[in-house]
Amino acid sequence: MWKLDFYILPSKCYRNITEEDLRKLEEKVTYLNCCEKLYVPNEIYDIEDEEKITIADFLYNNEQSDLSDLLLEIITKQRSCADTYEMIAQKSEYGYVPITKLDITEDIAQVCVDQIKNIELEKCWKMNDIVSIKRFFMIKVNDYKLYENRVRDCFPDLVFHEEAFRFASELGKCSEVVEELTRHLIILNDVGKKLYDYHNKNEREVLSELSSGYNLECSGKGSNEERRFHKEISYGNQTYQLTCNPHTKLYEKRTNQRIYFCWGA
Repeated sequence: MWKLDFYILPSKCYRNITEEDLRKLEEKVTYLNCCEKLYVPNEIYDIEDEEKITIADFLYNNEQSDLSDLLLEIITKQRSCADTYEMIAQKSEYGYVPITKLDITEDIAQVCVDQIKNIELEKCWKMNDIVSIKRFFMIKVNDYKLYENRVRDCFPDLVFHEEAFRFASELGKCSEVVEELTRHLIILNDVGKKLYDYHNKNEREVLSELSSGYNLECSGKGSNEERRFHKEISYGNQTYQLTCNPHTKLYEKRTNQRIYFCWGA
């Protein structure tokens, strides 16, 4: 499993923190401690907010309140680290955990955990901000082997055959196609099966909507493709015989850069 390091951000205004903010922060912290890695940089205690108040003031000095006591309980249970925020921003992969929504600035929005959905541990695979952040870094990968190792974390509703990336190099140089490849897999993961069920398994209608609504070129079975892409796949305790005839086409209609898939068992 691909785990990211996440860091709690200082607040822009500690006096504006609400009970709801801290409830959401507690949810995020619970999730991240279960599935990722979470740290509180030591530097957070020295950074002043817009009213010249530090988190140390809010937690320990004249700004103390029931809310500060709750934040103190959350913060002090986390691992600390010596990395400054400047050092963190230089890392190749990382994420931020804001205390409030107002702490998210435009320049860091793509790596901020705003909220956690499906916080129940048995559902923590499902789509949330963590998946979005990992997808943000996924398009920077320049090696197919590394990409293959991370696909299940970025596309949790897709099942990849063990040889799915055997001929990945035929798509072209990884660094040159990774963004388009990721775009296709995001659409297949997030809406593919939903559209298939919505259109009562009418493949032609699904492919048409993928093209018109998502700019995804996609075709059904072509000549002599059924035998080549007929695969056996194990999922859980069961084995399925699946035929991957539909395929998306990277960039344009007439291309051999394709992703073969099926709609499921």
